[in-house]
Amino acid sequence: MKRQLKILNLIDIPWHSGLCDYAIKQSEALEKAGNIIYFAAPFKSNAYFLANSKKYKTFLISDRKKILNPVEIYKLCKFIKKEKIDILNAHTGRMQTLSYLISLLCKDIKIIRTKSDARKIKKSFTYSKIKAIICGSEYIKKMYLNAGFKKIMLKTIYAPPPDQILKPFELKLPFKIGIVGRLDPVKGHINFISAALKVLKKNNNILFYISGKEANIKWKDIEKLIPQNFRSYFKYFGFVKNVFDLMGECHLGIISSISSEAVSRVALEWMNMARAVISSNVGSLPEFIDKDYLYPANNVDALASKIIENLDFEKLMKIGEKNKAKVDLKFSIDNFEKETNEIFQNI
Repeated sequence: MKRQLKILNLIDIPWHSGLCDYAIKQSEALEKAGNIIYFAAPFKSNAYFLANSKKYKTFLISDRKKILNPVEIYKLCKFIKKEKIDILNAHTGRMQTLSYLISLLCKDIKIIRTKSDARKIKKSFTYSKIKAIICGSEYIKKMYLNAGFKKIMLKTIYAPPPDQILKPFELKLPFKIGIVGRLDPVKGHINFISAALKVLKKNNNILFYISGKEANIKWKDIEKLIPQNFRSYFKYFGFVKNVFDLMGECHLGIISSISSEAVSRVALEWMNMARAVISSNVGSLPEFIDKDYLYPANNVDALASKIIENLDFEKLMKIGEKNKAKVDLKFSIDNFEKETNEIFQNI
């Protein structure tokens, strides 16, 4: 018989990220199974905001730039004992350290480490108290294995894509090719632009859609790389609240990241929209994208060639349908809920 568990998530990053997204999806799955969810997060952080919107009881902690102090730890221990928390779920390295310190004062508490980011893994005494590590991808699991973690239970659980309304695939020119992601060097927008310009010299019946907030690059700086006579082929939408509407307008999605991608939300989102995806081969991306549609990161010529050889409506439709079927089979919400609840129940 399943126990009702009281689970406290500890997450100290302030911004929205894949890590935060994973924590919320995980909590929703655990709550649906009848468990009680809590969050410890900094005030006004995205995790704090989302936890409150879900009506999870929250405990305020300092942000990640501050040193953990004894008073904060003592107060959190009091909260844990009062609420009779069963499991601490640490989502960052600093929160893993905090969980370890709490376990010295709350003897019966169990700790799970959930990792869904690309930060380097270092061996630490804090792992001695961890019962299991949930990895957001096989890429992350391999990071742990390569770092020498053999004895702790390691389990890969893929987060499902959000519910999306499928838009019909329009068999109408021009081809629309999209890239979705913050404007950051790691996302490879410069390579995307360079490849697009090569493609346009072979086929100019194409529009390239770019969506994402300006992070470490400004659009005006990227736009300078586009010759004036080609600029009408590119449309920058900035941050789009409902990015799935934009994805639904496209015939093909591109992921041109040059590193990172320990967990790739955008790959699953494109696939769940029944769209073809051409992607670099970094991080976890080969776990989602068929090898025929991968190219070596930073290889602009290879990206351009992949786009050119797939500019066929019937071919793109078939690839998209295959991608959607793969998501439904391997990355479904049912699989995520089942596997998540099993590991929390069995530690």
